[in-house]
Amino acid sequence: MNWIDPYTFLLMILAISSSFVAVALLKSPRKLLRNFLAGAAALSSLFIILTIFELHIENRNAMIVLRNFQQISIVFAPILLFGYAKELHREEAKTTLRLTGLLAVPSILDVALAFTDKWHGWMRESITVETVWNYTELSITSTAVNSVFSSYSYAVSLLTVFLLVRNMFDVPKNYRSTLGLSAVAVILPIVSITALSLLEVKVPGMFALSYGSMALLLIIANRNRDFNTVWPVSRQLVLENLSEGILLIDARGCIIEANRAICDMASHIHKKDVCPKDLLHKRAVTVFKEVEGLEKSMEKGGNTEFSVEAGERFYDIAVTKLKEKRQPIWLVVAKDVTEKKVVERELEHLASLDSLTGLKNRNAFLSAYEKAGAGEDRVFVLMDIDYFKNFNDTYGHVAGDEVLRAMSELLGEHFGEEGEVVSRFGGEEFGILLQGEPEEVETRITRFCEHLKRLNKETDSLIKEEITVSAGIHAFTAGEEFDAVYHCADQAMYQAKRNGRDQLSFTGRPSPVKS
Repeated sequence: MNWIDPYTFLLMILAISSSFVAVALLKSPRKLLRNFLAGAAALSSLFIILTIFELHIENRNAMIVLRNFQQISIVFAPILLFGYAKELHREEAKTTLRLTGLLAVPSILDVALAFTDKWHGWMRESITVETVWNYTELSITSTAVNSVFSSYSYAVSLLTVFLLVRNMFDVPKNYRSTLGLSAVAVILPIVSITALSLLEVKVPGMFALSYGSMALLLIIANRNRDFNTVWPVSRQLVLENLSEGILLIDARGCIIEANRAICDMASHIHKKDVCPKDLLHKRAVTVFKEVEGLEKSMEKGGNTEFSVEAGERFYDIAVTKLKEKRQPIWLVVAKDVTEKKVVERELEHLASLDSLTGLKNRNAFLSAYEKAGAGEDRVFVLMDIDYFKNFNDTYGHVAGDEVLRAMSELLGEHFGEEGEVVSRFGGEEFGILLQGEPEEVETRITRFCEHLKRLNKETDSLIKEEITVSAGIHAFTAGEEFDAVYHCADQAMYQAKRNGRDQLSFTGRPSPVKS
């Protein structure tokens, strides 16, 4: 065998280059798509090497054996390249392996028939040895069965080209040349074999030259050995690792893409596990009917953002209309902000409380008053602890704080019904918003004051004085301004103080009521 022969040397360079690509692809990180392409490159290299041997030997039986082994490479390389293109489009290893396994069944049958053809003759009508450019190679006349299997391999190659071209629209522009050249590389053997067959001049090892050219183009397309920088991570892998939920919705309103995070959102809404397959091709507004604003955002046509509470969780939703030449597609991004909302609500709650007593502060009371303003008539009670300054001077502020806390707990026990609001306005002044008739309120306040007088013994045995309050009570109509309500109750409370304290006083009533 003359290895210095230019044509042989060219084929050998192609074979070595293919082997180099296969080895480089098998290095870490290992991925199924890399393994597929490595296998295809290795099969191409093996095919070229076997062809070189066939061109340089003259033993007919040995040439047939080499041709049979070449059949393995030529029928399985398209299957592996299809798997590579499929994984590049969407990394679903189990699905890809299952699909390529099914596609490989006819190829396995093709190889089995080729190796056993000498017994049944179903694949080759005739086999002759011919000399081309001083090289010897087999000339085979195929049967109809062999032609069908050959057409099948070409069909798989064309499907691979379609997937690669389809992938080009899902990656950044700077990556598209890699996929485009890969598509050209895969289709090159079909085009070159067809074109060379039409020429009057015969070319030895035509299939090896074509598949070698394919390998050379794959090397050019993936010239950088750091294949992670040449091949971007698949779109599906990116989507699956996003913390934000992603939906793609077509012009009919049906879901055409969904990632794991959006499935978690759907699971919270429907109280059951939901996977992407459960969402695909279903109407988005039906699946996410609790997401108020989604349908309006799509009808609006522009880019919109809104927040929603769905399935006991909170989400910030952004809806973007992607401008397509044919039909519009909506991109929905849902960000789970439940933890943020919980913290915000907790902070709002803490900001609405009096730090000493845990009762609502004045601002929270005003907010509750405004919400209740459109309801039925109510009663406002303003009360102040009698002689509290002297109490602090006598027993100290620590004891005073204990009394304020104990009194607040007592107020919560007596006035904690639905719709009632108890607040510490500041110092020793408290406000209560109640429902009911003034006479009923008077009875409840009197009962509270009786219990309050025993608070000194319950709080601290050293406290000798009874704790009493002066209270002003004002019944008001719905919608009345709080400043006016407070003024009336304040006037009534000071009337109770002027009349000796430890009393209740109603606005419009001349004499206070002894508590």
